[in-house]
Amino acid sequence: MNKNSETIDQIILGHAATKERQKVALVISKVFDSPKFPGGDTTAQNVADRIFVLAEAGKLESTGNLRRWRKSTVRLPQ
Repeated sequence: MNKNSETIDQIILGHAATKERQKVALVISKVFDSPKFPGGDTTAQNVADRIFVLAEAGKLESTGNLRRWRKSTVRLPQ
């Protein structure tokens, strides 16, 4: 994992720290709007891939197919 991935992971987890589940598309948008976003050649798909990795690692709780950004949700494990 590179430094950009670590930064993106921190931003994702920060935005997922709510009681409510959030659509993956919304979390991706919030990552890009974050002042800490590293920019560069990072795409929305790169951010979605990080969300998938975090969910697989148990750091995010998800519902739905994470590949369908507008139909799936995430939050921190309760």
